[in-house]
Amino acid sequence: MKPLPGMLTPDTLPSGTLDPRQFITYSPDKETVVPVYADGEDLGIVSWNLLPGQANESHSHPASAHCFVIVEGEGLYLKGEPGSPDYAEYPIKAGQTVVIPRNLVHGIRNTGTTPLSYFAITTTAGGEYARVVDGVAHTY
Repeated sequence: MKPLPGMLTPDTLPSGTLDPRQFITYSPDKETVVPVYADGEDLGIVSWNLLPGQANESHSHPASAHCFVIVEGEGLYLKGEPGSPDYAEYPIKAGQTVVIPRNLVHGIRNTGTTPLSYFAITTTAGGEYARVVDGVAHTY
């Protein structure tokens, strides 16, 4: 993953210890993604912040595995292609971790009454970070 403006990098990472709560920012208009870290080769971290009703809608990453660490709030982890027989929704809450293999369609929706924030930790295996939504790839 290429570093985005404002992201920490190996050269700017102070101690290597991060508090996910310092990257929480909410907006009533839409979900908020806060850049956290990218090494430019194979690791990226962003903070997703969702108010009740907001979502990181279903998508996939062909070359990237994910790990979501739920920092605060609760909601649903959306696993699989919506409308397909293997689609399922799983409750998630603060303190839990969601592991998402490469190319698996996934998303998160805040179905709770309080804000939901999570760290999305992404591998890129040295390739481009691509987000596929409705069959259209967006590379970063």
